[in-house]
Order: sequence, then structure tokens, then C-alpha cells
Amino acid sequence: MFSAENKQKVWENGEDYNQYILEELSSFRKAAWKKQLTGHFGDRKDLKILDAGTGPGFFSCILSEEGYDVTGVDFSEGMLHYARENSRRLGVSPRLLRMNLNQITFPDDSFDVIVTRNVTWTLSWPEKVYAEFRRVLKAGGILLIYDANWHAHWYDREKLQRVRAREEAFLKKYGFRRIVSEGNMEYLETCPLTRKTRPVWDENVLEELGFQVTVQEDIGKTLYEEWEKELYGESPLFEICAVKKEREEAENRMRRYWNYRSETYGFSEEEVDRIAYDFGRFIPGQGRKILDVGCGTGMVSAAMCRLGHQVTATDLTEGMLDQAAKNLSERGLNARFLCTSADNLPFEDNSFDAVVSRLVTWALPDPEEALRQWQRVLKPGGMLIYADGDQYRYLRDRESWEYREKYRELAGGYHQGEPFDPSLCDETAYHLPLTNMKRPFEWDDVVLPRLGFDIVAEEIYYPQKKLKYGTAEGFSTHFVIAAVNGKETAVQNI
Repeated sequence: MFSAENKQKVWENGEDYNQYILEELSSFRKAAWKKQLTGHFGDRKDLKILDAGTGPGFFSCILSEEGYDVTGVDFSEGMLHYARENSRRLGVSPRLLRMNLNQITFPDDSFDVIVTRNVTWTLSWPEKVYAEFRRVLKAGGILLIYDANWHAHWYDREKLQRVRAREEAFLKKYGFRRIVSEGNMEYLETCPLTRKTRPVWDENVLEELGFQVTVQEDIGKTLYEEWEKELYGESPLFEICAVKKEREEAENRMRRYWNYRSETYGFSEEEVDRIAYDFGRFIPGQGRKILDVGCGTGMVSAAMCRLGHQVTATDLTEGMLDQAAKNLSERGLNARFLCTSADNLPFEDNSFDAVVSRLVTWALPDPEEALRQWQRVLKPGGMLIYADGDQYRYLRDRESWEYREKYRELAGGYHQGEPFDPSLCDETAYHLPLTNMKRPFEWDDVVLPRLGFDIVAEEIYYPQKKLKYGTAEGFSTHFVIAAVNGKETAVQNI
């Protein structure tokens, strides 16, 4: 098996590649690449740009010459050595850092632009890297990918013959040989994109991640020397321009996802009873005005109705609301249903005695703004009660991932008895802000007091106890929080 360490060694000596970069820097290609890249930037000069997989620093150097704030990263110290040399030679100072693209450590929304060339074909987990690119891009930010179907000829005999014919033609015309048909098959097996049809594959994945994508399939016609066009003609260089969509598009994507999921969710009477106890003990009496945010198929609403409260239930999707109305009707219960987002509530200030939600905050693009909205519609002294967990933290945290895999071995899969594989939600969850938080300690316990809530109860269900909250996965930590809106409370007998 070709290890990650061996894969790194393939690129550790950057001398040969640096010779190619030096040729580019002294030819028309330098100006051609500047024109190609900056044509996407408009007139802005204050852009923060990430050069992902900078190699000997070609993009980092030429974009720094244009006055942009550039950070170049590469996992190879050999490549970074030449990037630093080339920067000094050109009199520019991009930040050059050693970083594995599989473990990008920049904060969310760090860059206006990400550029990468002849890198993505080498990635072991390209989907996750693309999701990370999206995370560190600002809204409206641009991802520019330049790559080709490098080494695809090893999986296409006829194409391999054409590549070798081009090598022979090159030798005959220029008097020396350049080989592109050879490759380390053990290494190439660690590069899944060598077996994909690109850029079609990239376009599909990036659109699923919420990018707006345009493609040019043979950009080398204006960027290559003649010999490159002749030699690399079986693998034309393509350009992918992917723009991170604004909030409205992200919300639409979330709406489509949960509409699709609406028919897979149900709940039992036992779960309704559990909610009635966990939430109801903080809401004394009957007839209270309750807002159920992100009601899903109506489990919490059903519990609140059974306790004699007046329930208004909201959800982002009509599909969930239809299921909720059906589930409550079958139980002889009534609530008011309204389709709206969790952070854009169409209610007057101080409208409700309590706001409740279950497994909602993790899915919000801006959870703190949602809490502000919930607080706004709560009466002074009103109760905020919600249940949630860190069920998708494994996407960002290696320890959580390892625990999840052990749990799956013991449990024999995902949800026991639930006919839906939650891994289908991974691509949605990956770039959400709370996915990377150890909750409730790192976020809820910090944000709620800052907003003026007084946490009066917090119960945590650790996976080691094999407890589950509803149908939530047993490998993750779940919790219930009850908090009063302001220090003054009208709630008795808590």
C-alpha cells in the first residue's frame, strides 16, 4: 500500500518542477497567466488570495507582483524552498506556509479567492478538500481550479497509444524526449481523480457544495507554449471558476435537502412522552404560547400540545410542515404552522412564553443570529429550551471520526431501525459553523450568557452511556439546555 508518507516524498524534491516554473516566469506565460487570473477579480486590489498547493510559487509570485495579499501553502518543504527563492528573485513577499490540503487550518471565511493549478488531481479526498475550500472562502468568493485529466491514459488503452504517439512526434520535431505516458501505478491508485471524467466530476461536486460553476475546457490554447499544446493535447488544461453562493442560495439548498428528508422522519409515542418531560418541566401550567422553531415532522409540537399549550410551529420547508400537520391531526392535536427560516421570524417582539427546538441549531448557517431572533420574540423571563448535539463533528475532528467508526462496528451501521443513511447529510453539514464545535461547552455555554440568557439547566447525554435522544446517532454527544430570557424569571418550581 502506498502510504501518505511515500506520497509526500513524490513531491519533496521540487527541482525539476522549479525549472519549468523558471521558464514560465521568463516567457509570455507569466503575463498570460496574470491576465487570465485577474480577469476574474474585477478592479479590487484588496483581495486576500490563497494559493493552494503553491509548488515553487508561480501563482503566489505573480499575484503578489500585482499587489494582492497572497498566502501560498504546500505540504512539501522542497517546493516551499523554491517558492521562497523565486519570491526573493522577484522582490515579492507572499506568506508561504507548510500545510496539508487535507487538513486546512485557516478560520472560516478567510479568503476572497482561492487559486490552484495542477494540484487537485493528486488529492486523496478531493470532495473534502473542496468542502474545505468552500469553508475558508468568504460569501461571494471565487475558487479557480486549473488542472487536466493527468494520467487518465492509464485507464484508457487507446488514449495511451495516442499519448505515446505525441511523445514520438515531439522527439522527431524537437530532437529530445519528454515522457508523459509513464507513471507510478501504486501512487496513481491513491489519486482517485485520475479515474474520473473531468471537469464534469468537479462541476457536479462543486454545485452540490453550493458553488455557482462555469468551466472552460481548453484554457491551454492561450496559456501554453506550442510544444505544450502538442505534447499535452490528450489532456487539455481546463479552468473551473466556482463562486461561493450568497446566503439565499445556501438556504435554498438546505430547503431542498430537508424537503427530501421529510418523508423519512417519524416519531413514536414514547419519544413524545420523553419530550413532554424534558421540555415541559420548564413550562409550568397550561395555555402558554409556545414557538417550535424548526418543527420538522412535529414531535416537539405534539408534546407541547398534549401539555395544553398554544403552539405555533415553523419550519424552512413545506414538506416538513405537511408531515407535521398530518402527524398532529392523526393524534387529535392542533397547532398553527408557518413556513419561515429560523433566523427570520415574522412575529412581534415579546410574543411567546417559550421557544423550543430540537436538533435545529447545528443546521443553521448563522446560529447566533437565530438565537437573537428567538430572544426577540420571547417575553422577558420567557424560556428557551432546545435539544441538539455534535453528531457531525466527526467531519472535522479526527477523534470523533475514530469513535464513530468504532460505534458503527458495534452497532452494525448507522441509525438502528432508521431507513436513511445519514452520511448523505455530510456534504450539507461539513461547512456549517457549529460542525467544528465541541458542544455545548465551546458554543452554547459561551453564546447564551453573552446574549443575556441565564442557563438554568443543562443535561448532557454522552455516547459512552449508549443513550440516544430521539433517533440521534449513539456515537455523538447530545444535550438539552433550558435558559431564561434575562435574569428576571417568572417561571416557578423549576
